[in-house]
Amino acid sequence: MHWKLTHTDDGLIIDNEGGKSLGYDPNAGIQIIEQDGFAFKDLDGSGYIEPFEDWRLPISFRVRDFSTRFGLWQENRKLYYSKGTMDLSDDILAIMEMFRKEDMQKYIDPQWDDIEYLNENDIIMVLLLMFDASDDHSKDGYLASIIVQSMHLGVFENIVYSIWKAIRRFVNKESQQNMEKLEKAA
Repeated sequence: MHWKLTHTDDGLIIDNEGGKSLGYDPNAGIQIIEQDGFAFKDLDGSGYIEPFEDWRLPISFRVRDFSTRFGLWQENRKLYYSKGTMDLSDDILAIMEMFRKEDMQKYIDPQWDDIEYLNENDIIMVLLLMFDASDDHSKDGYLASIIVQSMHLGVFENIVYSIWKAIRRFVNKESQQNMEKLEKAA
């Protein structure tokens, strides 16, 4: 086993030795799956590690799998899913533009990732990054199971307020961390 569960002030962290640390809330109904000695979140409850859940894979591959698996896509600054459409508010569009310009690059592997695809699907990318998050916004990871369930039930747009609130927190935290790094380097 190459991982351990650590208690922090912000909650539980799955520390994968030599891999990604993940925020974890056992009350969210998401189980941990172990594979190759590493821990992963079983976000869709399948009992298997699906490609979108595998933090070892390039983010564009994960986004593509998530989009295909759940019928979610982004086009003309709207999110579509098999049972509906959601318009993106101006504040979310502004936050996502800031994320694309300032923070997105640290998650992209230019050798493996399709950067154009990620630019076109940046909100779906942020959703997946939130599911993995290991700092104080990791509690937003519970949205994973809610998002998956709501798409199946056709009520995805009913939970959109919570999703946008979580995206705002995630992107603002990423920007704040980048600013702090730049100030320390100066």
